Amino acid sequence: MEVEKAPYITDLSTGVIVLDKTLCIKYLNSSAESIFDTSSSAILDQPLINLFYEEPDNSKIFKDCLKKRENFFKVDTLLLLKGNKKILCDYHLHPLSNDRIKGGLLLEIINKEYSSEIRDRLRRQTNQEITNAFIRSLAHEIKNPLSGIRGAAQLLNQKLLDNGLDEYTNLIINQTDRLTSLVDNMLGPNKKPSFKLLNIHLPIENVFTLMKRELLKDKIDFKKDFDPSIPELMIDSYLLEQAILNLVRNAKEALVLSSTSSAAIQISTRILHQEFIGEIKQNTVCKISVKDNGPGIPEEIKESIFFPMISGKETGSGLGLSITQGIISQHRGTVGFNSVDGETEFFILMPIKTSGSFTKNIRNS
Repeated sequence: MEVEKAPYITDLSTGVIVLDKTLCIKYLNSSAESIFDTSSSAILDQPLINLFYEEPDNSKIFKDCLKKRENFFKVDTLLLLKGNKKILCDYHLHPLSNDRIKGGLLLEIINKEYSSEIRDRLRRQTNQEITNAFIRSLAHEIKNPLSGIRGAAQLLNQKLLDNGLDEYTNLIINQTDRLTSLVDNMLGPNKKPSFKLLNIHLPIENVFTLMKRELLKDKIDFKKDFDPSIPELMIDSYLLEQAILNLVRNAKEALVLSSTSSAAIQISTRILHQEFIGEIKQNTVCKISVKDNGPGIPEEIKESIFFPMISGKETGSGLGLSITQGIISQHRGTVGFNSVDGETEFFILMPIKTSGSFTKNIRNS
């Protein structure tokens, strides 16, 4: 039985599920697909319990609504999903009198965790932008005197009669070069993006090829899971490859330092619908995920993990994530993470747009 897809239902930010009188799923809008991390084709005509369930069992509520033809509203409900996932939500049940779904129900879900996640993500992104702007300004101010110090040391080295003293001038030159290199890293890639319409999997495959042997040497299982339906995007392949490479290397270092047994990293791509990037809800989004089974991110640095010079490792500059965020921002995207003990996922979200509209947005920014 086919359900007519009204545009206003399709584009709603709340999840909408249409059920027949046997409580089998006849339709999901794009927001419901995102909430439950599924697709209509995968769940259509299956019982609702295959999508989620409650404890105690909520089937009696749904059956009473069907029988009595009454609305029902429940707040602060914990829905249990596949893969031991949970979401906190409110939901509404509305009896249907549609000719195509006689005696069915319309289930509307308001994902409270999703709203909270969007607010947290936007707050982090705002903090990152402010901090990165400050760091970049500071880095430019530091580079100028460093150039002067290096030049003065070179002139002094040429005028010294006692060649034994060039050890000290060379030390000054080497240390200023080291600081200059650190400042350049803080500023991020020094090339302007060159956007081309490309398959998103080209730079990801390059990362996979580059890191596979290295990870195999460290006894880390490296897997990929790509969605071939993702259309070509306007990307700078070189910069995007660098951004993803940073995420994979961070995952590798976390696994190696923690001596995780059966260590594994998975890189995957998916299409998401009705997803927020910043304050703007995008109809369609490309998600690139790098997931590892390491110890997770320490709680004390989660709020500042993307800031320059912040790292959960004893060694390292802590610049990788900041640089990655900068690159993805140039692609009108964002970087986020989910981390618990035993699983950490860093993900990139980029809007799927036509080449013309993307180029226009870049030009107008």
